[in-house]
Amino acid sequence: MMTWENISGNAVSEENLLEMAKEEVRARIAATQKRHRANLCVMIYGEAKSGKSGLALDCRTPEQLDSDCLVMVLDFDNGCEPTWRQNWNSDSNIQILNPVVRDKEGYPILDDTTRLAEAFIAMAKEEIANGKQVKFVFDGVDRWLRICWAAMGVDKRANEVKQPGIAWGKRNKHYEDLIEKITDGLECDRFFITHMKEVFANVANPTPTGKVPNCRSQTMDKMNQVIEVSRFDVGSKANHTATLRGSKTNTELVNKTWTFLTIDNGEVEWNSIKELQEGTL
Repeated sequence: MMTWENISGNAVSEENLLEMAKEEVRARIAATQKRHRANLCVMIYGEAKSGKSGLALDCRTPEQLDSDCLVMVLDFDNGCEPTWRQNWNSDSNIQILNPVVRDKEGYPILDDTTRLAEAFIAMAKEEIANGKQVKFVFDGVDRWLRICWAAMGVDKRANEVKQPGIAWGKRNKHYEDLIEKITDGLECDRFFITHMKEVFANVANPTPTGKVPNCRSQTMDKMNQVIEVSRFDVGSKANHTATLRGSKTNTELVNKTWTFLTIDNGEVEWNSIKELQEGTL
C-alpha cells in the first residue's frame, strides 16, 4: 500500500490521508459559509497623485475605526507614509512596511526584499488566525513588477527588452508567487494599487494608443472588483473620482462614480466610499 510521510515523520496510509484531506475540505467549506460576505479583492488604478493610496487607507467603517481593526500596507511605492501621517494622525492601527532592500549602489536586492514582504504577509495571516480584523493593502504593484526583473538573472544595468522569453518567465513567476500569497492566502479584504502605462501599436514605429493599468493581465484576472481613480481640474477646483469598472459581487454598481476628494482654493473635502468600507462593492 502506498504511503507518505507526515510532518512528524510517521507513515500515513492512503486511506488516512484521504480522511485528513476530507476534514480539511469540510473546514474550508464551513469557513466560507460562516463569512457574512465574500472578501474584497480590489484593484485600484490611476495616474500619480490621483488619490489611490488615500482611498485604500480609508477602507475601515466608522465602527472599525473605533475598534482594533488593522490596516496593513505593503508599500512598494513608498508613498503611504505621508498620507498616513497627515490624514490619519499616524494611527497605530495602520501598519506600513516598505520592504525594498537595496545594495550599496541603490539597486533592489530581490531575495531580501521578497523575504521581508513574505514575512509581512505572514504576520497579517497570523493576526487573522488570532481573530483580528485585518484589511491588507499592496501599494505599488507596478513597482514590484519592475523589481522582479532581477529574477531574470541578468546584469542589473541591462536593457530588459533584449532578454529571452525564458528570462521573462522567471520574472513573471517571482512576481505572481508573491501576489498569490495575498489573493489566495489572506482571508480578509485586499486592495492592490498600481499606476497606468502607455500601450503602443506598430512595432516598427511605435504609436501610443492609450493607457492601461500597469500590471500583468493575470493579476487583473484575480481581482473581484476594479476601481479607476481620476482627477479632473476646473479652474482652481480639483475633483478626484473613483469609478467601479468591474465587480463580481455587485454588478448593479458597475460604472458608478463617487467624488471622494474635492480641493478648491485650499479647502479640502473628503468623502468616504461606504461601499468600499463595508465590502459591498
